[in-house]
Amino acid sequence: MPTALEEKRAALRKFILGTIGDTLKQADGFLKHPYISPGGPYAVQLWDWDSYWTIYAILNLARQTGDAALLEKARPHARGTLLNFLDQQGEDGAIPICMAPNCADIFDCRSSADFNMAKPFLGQMAWMLHENRVMTDDELRTCLPKLKKYHDCAIKRYQDSRTGLFFWAHDWAIGVDDDPAAWGRPAKSAATLYQNVFLYQDMLDASKLAKALGDEVCEMEYADRCHALKTALQKYCWDQREKSFFSVDLQCNANRTKNAVGWTLNIGLDAFWFCLPLKVLTWNCILPFWAGLGTQEQFDAFVRENLVPGRLWSNHGIRSLSQDEPMYRPEEKRGNPSNWLGPIWLIANYITWQALLRYERSDLADQLAADLIDMLYNDLQTNGKFHEYYSPESGLGVNNPGFMSWNALAALL
Repeated sequence: MPTALEEKRAALRKFILGTIGDTLKQADGFLKHPYISPGGPYAVQLWDWDSYWTIYAILNLARQTGDAALLEKARPHARGTLLNFLDQQGEDGAIPICMAPNCADIFDCRSSADFNMAKPFLGQMAWMLHENRVMTDDELRTCLPKLKKYHDCAIKRYQDSRTGLFFWAHDWAIGVDDDPAAWGRPAKSAATLYQNVFLYQDMLDASKLAKALGDEVCEMEYADRCHALKTALQKYCWDQREKSFFSVDLQCNANRTKNAVGWTLNIGLDAFWFCLPLKVLTWNCILPFWAGLGTQEQFDAFVRENLVPGRLWSNHGIRSLSQDEPMYRPEEKRGNPSNWLGPIWLIANYITWQALLRYERSDLADQLAADLIDMLYNDLQTNGKFHEYYSPESGLGVNNPGFMSWNALAALL
């Protein structure tokens, strides 16, 4: 007989299979191809990382369940999502973060290097579509130069020449909206783990795609870039004292102010360090492990020190911000930006679950999955739908009921 946990998991999977179709949208206006939306209040918008993870959930769910009909239904929308982004690429390679039928570039990504552009999931998306045979090799060959141009743009616009890390132009639409390491901070100063780790993975998957398509020159160029970024993350972002990776601040610049009599101050005393760690413990600190950038020893130390009750671990899942941070406000109903100051987000927890499995902590991975399934099942029983994010203290939904997007990943736990 199935256990109570198995019955709850089956109920979640049935609900997700029954409603995931609501995220599949038809071509409209600037969105010339069918696409995938997050659902809820974002029902007619196309977002970068939301779309990636929703496609990831659908394709993996179809494969796990052997649901050929779901795969065929989702195929044009998964393919069209990538093509919609690439269709709107700017002259310098920039791609919009978000699009809608009546607006091709909601955040002005293509207008200037002073703006952010699409978060680094397009290479990962293309590789996923290749692996799942959603797009043909010939179709992907036409996409590869555009992906390369997008990554070239990231290097030109956002790479810090001293550290090799990448920074946000400003704090609009950065994925983890109000991440204290970037939110409200000076423009072009924050090199976050989110941006750098996902860019590493994006270029790594683009390298795999180039290899699969027989483009050895492109493959090797990507491989070199990945190696350099991996080295920079390990060198500048790991903190031995705190046993964690952290985002860093890039504002360590020379200050040669002249005094009243004309002396230039600080001669020969320039900072010989290029960045400073922003020691705010968030779920982003797990990302380097998700990508395999940390050692087993580092991961064990991180879990021992930081993935514990009172910090990131709660009875309902992983907090997006550690409970002992002064910014911790998990039950505030925030929008524009959404609240990442402690609430439980399914995407953060799914990535943590994957990291735990990668570093052979199946005991914690199983416990985390059980807690998340309980929380989502209770929401489904009470409200008949999922919320965008949840309270780590009560397990109750905080905001945006009806949100699906990456909540569909629950079916894969």
